[in-house]
Amino acid sequence: MEIPSDSNVSELAARYAELVGSLDAGADEPLLVLPNGEFFPDTFRGDEASVGVLAARMQGYAGLEEVDVEVRVVGELEAGPSGGCGSGACNVSPIKQGEGSPRVVKSDAGFVLQVPAQELRHSIVLTSRLASSLGGIYLFERHTEGRELAQDPALAELMAVELGFGVLLLEASYMYAKSCGGPSIQRTTVLSAPELALLFAFSLTRHGHAPRKALGELGTTQRALVKEALGLVAESPALERGLRQDLSRIARGRFKLREGRSFLARLFGGQSRRRVQSVPAGKVIGHDRWMRQQRAQVVAAFARIAAIHAKHQQGNFDLHGNDRVAAAAH
Repeated sequence: MEIPSDSNVSELAARYAELVGSLDAGADEPLLVLPNGEFFPDTFRGDEASVGVLAARMQGYAGLEEVDVEVRVVGELEAGPSGGCGSGACNVSPIKQGEGSPRVVKSDAGFVLQVPAQELRHSIVLTSRLASSLGGIYLFERHTEGRELAQDPALAELMAVELGFGVLLLEASYMYAKSCGGPSIQRTTVLSAPELALLFAFSLTRHGHAPRKALGELGTTQRALVKEALGLVAESPALERGLRQDLSRIARGRFKLREGRSFLARLFGGQSRRRVQSVPAGKVIGHDRWMRQQRAQVVAAFARIAAIHAKHQQGNFDLHGNDRVAAAAH
């Protein structure tokens, strides 16, 4: 699996710059969200309340905490497979081109986010599709043509990468699964792994995120693609400079790829041996990013309180969130 041709890279970079440059993005810089306990500390119980808490936390990371988003789990969770196929991966349908639009419905109060019950079995699929749905909501809220753009699942995924969910989507774009028919590779994103790797490299460069921690969370294939994409950006000074300083130049195609490589490397088409550098651009996680992370904690906490209150109303939980049914069983 390789990065697309230079002409396709240039087209993708221009599309990224055009979309991101036309957003009413506000002052906050996006976080780089990683699939670990630092960003996802909540216990997941595989029910609608847990999905609500998860979505609320991700909503906070996306800077959408002021938007009313209701989460509904739709359908029934079927019995798990038997006979050594217990990973749940074979129950997840891969996405084909043109499918997989964000399952978001506009309501009078805000949005209803519909989550198929089968996705609760697979954390990578669940979080990546929540991220894409939030990408669609972000476009709807922050772009002048958002109502139309949000219907395009590829643009929703692009937006999810820009909001800091690139690692989640990359992991969903190339999943090794031990399914009922034997080992297989599944993809539950519309964009391919190489396309997502490029978009992720563009976003890392634009926002000055160092890639080290993200690379540590990625699978082998995705890690190699992101390193190659970062290397391409580092070999293209005009692209790198435009991503950081002037997206309009990139949107108009006023850049060349690989012009930073040596003459012999360009002549013979060899790979540059220039070391891929981290791209902090003099930045560290600043006050805006810290504040966004803290707001996400608060949003998730309120979602947990609401879930406990709902369970209490049903008589299943006490006011401390303890499961009365489970306690009685012991």
